[in-house]
Amino acid sequence: MDDFLADDSFQEWVKKDLPEDREFWQKFIYTYPQKEKEVREAHRLLSRLKFVEAPPDHVRYQRIWQNIQAGTEVPETIVRRMSPGRRWISVAAAVIILFSLGMWWMNSRSLTIQTGRADVRKFVLADQSTVMLNANSRLTYRKNFNSAAKREVWLEGEAKFNVRHLEESASITPHSFIVHTPELDLEVLGTSFNVKTRRSGTNVMLAHGSVLVRFRKEPYNTVLLKPGEMLEFAPGATPILHKAVDSLSISAWTQQRFVFSNTPLNQAIQQIEDFYDCTITVKDSSLLRYRITASVTAPPVQELETVLAGILNMKVIRKGDVLEIVGAQQ
Repeated sequence: MDDFLADDSFQEWVKKDLPEDREFWQKFIYTYPQKEKEVREAHRLLSRLKFVEAPPDHVRYQRIWQNIQAGTEVPETIVRRMSPGRRWISVAAAVIILFSLGMWWMNSRSLTIQTGRADVRKFVLADQSTVMLNANSRLTYRKNFNSAAKREVWLEGEAKFNVRHLEESASITPHSFIVHTPELDLEVLGTSFNVKTRRSGTNVMLAHGSVLVRFRKEPYNTVLLKPGEMLEFAPGATPILHKAVDSLSISAWTQQRFVFSNTPLNQAIQQIEDFYDCTITVKDSSLLRYRITASVTAPPVQELETVLAGILNMKVIRKGDVLEIVGAQQ
């Protein structure tokens, strides 16, 4: 309850009851019904607070100021001419301070949803677009997400989006929906697509609709994805466009399943590590040439080594938080 009472958006909702704040907190209660009691109680407490501004006593204020002036010696002001080098340093310092303040302002007006180990969850945004967030992933967006000129989110990890197209009307204009990743910016309207941005790079798979992919740092042309296509991109490498992909296999994580179809072992290991936030090592590097075809429900983390051994038909040993693949089962 203390977190709600201290939240700027929550305070604005209670004090001003603006439509965008009201809509956000209604969606919050819908998404987290277990928090409804705390939200209602915090709203009741905050709405009962009354703030009274007392006008200053000008006579008392003037007397205090005279006492300060009487007891304060004004030092001689010395003006020094600043060298060009020092001037540029001062300018740079001012820019850094302004940038830091801007980032602080941005963070204070943003919301973040995230998932942990083996945690897959569905979220409903203020515009009724839905996001399925994979394990160990984070999504950030501004508090005025639904009222801004464009809907923007920032993704770390993996997510599947079902974006609602906002029809033009007297009160609503079509907003573009933009997903930012470290390497790519994805602009969409009404679309279902999967975005994965992990250590190996970023890939985007389009189920239906259209997505315009812009590269943030590399000098590549924009790419317009069509349904059934997937774009893979890693820093320093040429983008790879796949014309026909198995969308069910790629989005299997939304059902908390692993689906491997002739998948190299090292790629399968990366998927499992990302999902469970664990480390998997291979004793014999020649095993990395193996390819896997399997479909299995993601097990609890404490059963991972047993299930992994069954999928790979290999011996797997747990050493603390590390799973080691030591070789073929005897």
